Amino acid sequence: MTRIHGDKKLSRRTNVKPKNNYRDYENDLRIDFQDTCGYCGKTVNISKNAFEIDHFVPQSIDASRINDYNNLVYSCYQCNRKKHNKWPTHDANISHNEKEGFVDPILEEYDEHLERTYNGDIIAKTELGNYMVRAFAFDKRPMQEIWKLVKLSQERDRLLNADSNNSEAFKCWQEIALQIEDLLKFMFDNKE
Repeated sequence: MTRIHGDKKLSRRTNVKPKNNYRDYENDLRIDFQDTCGYCGKTVNISKNAFEIDHFVPQSIDASRINDYNNLVYSCYQCNRKKHNKWPTHDANISHNEKEGFVDPILEEYDEHLERTYNGDIIAKTELGNYMVRAFAFDKRPMQEIWKLVKLSQERDRLLNADSNNSEAFKCWQEIALQIEDLLKFMFDNKE
């Protein structure tokens, strides 16, 4: 078992200059979230759709946080659509009641409720984790394929930086590129 984001540690910088429109934070979020969906761990380079900005506390619950950088999550299209404006506690200051709700993915607490199996599935460790698995449809989406693509992309990038005269590395890179191409088609067909 491993963390949802693998070895990436997501964060939000505290020195980001305030902006009047949350959409203007996209580049800052992309950096802080390391090109990764805060909720499922999918990376930008394997996504069919552009990434979006999720309001952790939905706008319908607390409109005063619309442009608050600490309330924004870099999110893949699917996770943003699945979460939408769900907020079971209906209290902007309480994100969950231990059974239902959400945990901000930059908090270490996120890993207390969800984990990734070695094959890539995202599973619950707690009752709250079960709620999040259902809310984000982690049990119905192709999480294994997403994780395999993330890992293959990392390996491809590592091999690209290897010695260019290494024929074995180049052969591995070609094999990985073919696997990535097949998986990207699968992702496109599954609207991920």
